[in-house]
This record gives sequence, C-alpha cells and structure tokens, in this order.
Amino acid sequence: MYSRWKINKKKEKYTHSTRIKKGPFSKSEQVSIDTALKKVLEEEGLFFEETGARKILTMTRNGLPKNFWKRVAEYVPCRTIESIYDHTRRRLSSQNYKGKWTFEETQKLNELVVIHGKRWTKIGHCLNRLPGACYDKWRDALKIGEKRQKGKWNQEERCKLLQLVTLQKSHEMIRILKNDRSIRWTDVAEKIGTRSYLQCRNEWTRFFSPGSKTQLTIADTIEFINKIFSSDISDETEIKWGELIYGVPAHKTYNKWRSLCRKYINIKNLDKNYSNSFKNSVYIIKQNLPVLVKKNK
Repeated sequence: MYSRWKINKKKEKYTHSTRIKKGPFSKSEQVSIDTALKKVLEEEGLFFEETGARKILTMTRNGLPKNFWKRVAEYVPCRTIESIYDHTRRRLSSQNYKGKWTFEETQKLNELVVIHGKRWTKIGHCLNRLPGACYDKWRDALKIGEKRQKGKWNQEERCKLLQLVTLQKSHEMIRILKNDRSIRWTDVAEKIGTRSYLQCRNEWTRFFSPGSKTQLTIADTIEFINKIFSSDISDETEIKWGELIYGVPAHKTYNKWRSLCRKYINIKNLDKNYSNSFKNSVYIIKQNLPVLVKKNK
C-alpha cells in the first residue's frame, strides 16, 4: 500500500492483562495522546504548538527522536504504538483536512493513479491529502471504475456476497466469534466486481451479520438510552454499542441513536461542540422517550 514505518509487534511490551482496544479513538484518549505529545516534545526541547513540533509528528521513524512513539504510547496503554501513530498523523497533519472529496479532486486522483500507479505518497503530495486518504478514496470509489453499482443490491449480488464470505469463514464461526473484521472485504469486493469495499462490508452488516434481522423495539430504545444516561460516559466514542442490549448488534443501536439525534437535536451542533452537548443531548432524548411511547401505542 502506501509507505509507512512498520512496527515490530514482538517488541511492544504489554502485560497479558492489558486488553488492546480497537476502533475509533475516544475524546479522552485524544486528550491523553495530546498530553503525552506535549511532554515528550518538551523533553526534546520543542513545544506542541510550534510548527516544527507539528512537522515532527509526520516524520518517518528513522527521522524521529529515539523511541518517540513508544514514549507517547506509554500514556495510552490500551492502544498499540502503530494505531497511535496512524491516528495522530491523520488528526494533526496539515494535509488531513476534513471535507468531502470534490468531483474535480476525484477525477484528478484517477488521473494521478494512471500516471504514477499506486505511489500513494507522491499522489497525496499532489492532492495535499494524506497517502492513506488517497488510497481509501481510490479503493472505495475508483478501483472498479464504471462497473460500480449504486443503490439496492440485486439477488445475484447478495448470493455472491454470501458465497464469498462463507468461503472465507463459516457462518457458525462468525456467529460464535462475532468477528466480522477477520473477513477480507477487499478480496470480496474484487470478486463481486460491482461493489466497493465499504458497500460489501455494510451490506453484510445490514443483512447477514449476527442479529442483523433483530428489530429494535421501543422498549429496547428506552433501555439503551437509560443505560447511556446512567453511565459516566461523556463522549459518544466511548460507548460500546454492541454491548448495550443483548443480542442487538452495534450498528442497530448506533443508527437508532443518530436517528434520535437528528429528530430531537441539532446534529451539526452536536458534532461541533461535542464535549458540552453530548450529555445535554442524552438528557433531551431521555425527556422525549415518553413521547415515543405514546406515538407507538
């Protein structure tokens, strides 16, 4: 894929009791990483706010101070060094600006891939985007070109998806382990030929993953909102959506949560002013739960 420094995972020292966390970084984890960066950079005679300090965060491993990312990772023991590096690089790099790809950018990306091949670092420099972001966009939107289909899947596509995933891992093992991440979605997408990596993964999650046919009831909604309200969670990214209601998969509860936010909360403000608005949002939704019950009687 794109160039990046690699970690020898055998050298990462974690106790057996430490559970390595995956998925999105929570706001509290981001604060811990920023605190660690400030301290480690100060030890090197730099300050976090300086331009020079920001540049150091995107340097290759050989160009960094000794054990730089290992020292940072000590402040976030539940994450691997590699995941902290990737997350920080994406979040703080000047090339990682949020915003959708424009039609012109996507066309330019396609042209650059034809010219340079899969040299993502060079392509990222041309587009002022991170190499990984360029690869992701190419993989999800351009890799299969004009063959890519949108909208509802037809029966043939779904049958092919079911067959390909079954070949990789039996349904029984997926049901027991609940480990859809073990499925190589890139391989599945290549063999289907008409759908992207994300389309394949999302279709499987919606229709074939364990609990996908479970209907979320009003009682379920009230239960998981009350659980969030009574917890000390202060950030959406800290919620373990798949553990809120037994037998209900994460995407069901998360999608319901976002639906309630759109209905009762100004979701744009929720995203912009997250730390203060999250608890207020949970409270407002909880106050509206009786209204939901009345409407469905």
